Amino acid sequence: MVTYFPFDWIQSPNFGKRPATAEVDTIVIHSTVIPTLEATVAAFTRTSSQVSSHYVIGKDGHIVQCVSSFARAWHAGVSEDPTGRKNVNDFSVGIELVNLNDGKDPYPTAQVTALRYLILSLKRRFEFGQITSHANIARPLGRKTDPLGFPWPQLADLGIPLKP
Repeated sequence: MVTYFPFDWIQSPNFGKRPATAEVDTIVIHSTVIPTLEATVAAFTRTSSQVSSHYVIGKDGHIVQCVSSFARAWHAGVSEDPTGRKNVNDFSVGIELVNLNDGKDPYPTAQVTALRYLILSLKRRFEFGQITSHANIARPLGRKTDPLGFPWPQLADLGIPLKP
């Protein structure tokens, strides 16, 4: 049986072109620190915020795409991946999970299931070498902590190395 998740496209103005040589090979998982899907999408669609992500997943599993995965979303900020490559926005897909990032707010089953579905769908287009956390790539280290308390073992069987 195939499961389908609610999915919307709400375009963010906060994006750019990827460098011509960029190969998308990284997924970065974030927590929104904003309590609702609607408020997160509203922030991403304000030009003044200067921030976006490719996807946002609500606690109920609802997925909103804000930037084409072929474009460069502005989710990582000053960043470097575990292999030493800088400007992670250039070669990554950013996925925001609605969560307060306090270590207590749960990541419900519906949200994690939708994340797994999304990652498996993206694997049809891109050859990912890693799934990592915003905390692991933000520079200087310690600048970001998200996604605090995320259940990483629930992504272990997707065939992409985890580097949380």
